[in-house]
Amino acid sequence: MKPEVRPVQSHEIQEVINFAMGVRSEVFPMMDPTELPKDFEQFRDTYINRKDTTFLLARMGEAGVIGSIGIVPYDGRIQAIEGRYPVNTAAEVVKVYVDPAYRRYGIGSLLVKELEQIITKMPYTTLYLHTHRFLPGAVDFWERQGFTFITEEQNEWQIVHMDKPINV
Repeated sequence: MKPEVRPVQSHEIQEVINFAMGVRSEVFPMMDPTELPKDFEQFRDTYINRKDTTFLLARMGEAGVIGSIGIVPYDGRIQAIEGRYPVNTAAEVVKVYVDPAYRRYGIGSLLVKELEQIITKMPYTTLYLHTHRFLPGAVDFWERQGFTFITEEQNEWQIVHMDKPINV
């Protein structure tokens, strides 16, 4: 059975937030699981009411939401890559989570493929993301999706910055 991958609808907002926060607490146990990120606090305004963002879910029958991925305009906030992207040209890939029971079944790749279809209709030239070395297989996954290494921060977060041109 193949999951359905599509943009989150208004009635699914709380379900997808609950899913993503649950996986985030497993992947990042050092983060406060009760503190919602700003984009989740304002989910509708951030992901549904705008034309330059999206948030996708993967849904598998009775299992419900098993994956998520979003994009927002990259805001230039990261010092390690300061000045790399002209204003409003890069979309940041965010909140990429797959239910642990469904990892290694291609769900992440399906989410990325659908996101790449949607983003061709947006005004971006580049997809940017950061991941972490301590996440097993994360850097390799993104390389398989066509992302290339930009730089790495040598700190407790082990942040790896990557990007990919958008093929229109």
